[in-house]
Amino acid sequence: AVFIEAHEGKPLASLLLPPLRQVLISLDRMANVSEKAKRALRVLKSFINAVKVKYQDVEIGIDIDPEPGFADSGDLEADLSALFLALGDAAADRGVAVALIIDELQYLGEEELSALIMAVHQMAQRQLPVVLIGAGLPQLVGLSGRAKSYAERLFQFPELGPLQEK
Repeated sequence: AVFIEAHEGKPLASLLLPPLRQVLISLDRMANVSEKAKRALRVLKSFINAVKVKYQDVEIGIDIDPEPGFADSGDLEADLSALFLALGDAAADRGVAVALIIDELQYLGEEELSALIMAVHQMAQRQLPVVLIGAGLPQLVGLSGRAKSYAERLFQFPELGPLQEK
């Protein structure tokens, strides 16, 4: 599972890359080397090169050659979808599921939320074993609908009230 808390002013790519790197390295280290896990790491490298991600003023990198032509266009929607599809293929190849758990989704910009929704939609269409569990303030339903019109059909938006003390 990947646990992320979105922040105002911090790009989605910066939030996703460190934990996704860990997940893909874990998939690669499982018994019997997986070409799909290695490919997913190369796609992650391409994505990192395309978005030039920094984390705490340090540029993030992976010591592996990129996968040319995948997740390297500079278009966040296309690149994030390619990255998530490679992640899903690697997870399916290993017979495991990956949960992306993101809190405070309302802090994502419209372009980032749109890219995230599109990537999840493409994984769902291919029935890949990656699931997004998101949380946010009530305006998230409207933000999602504005980002991608099909978001309200793709996701369930249960409303949670305040927690009660026992």
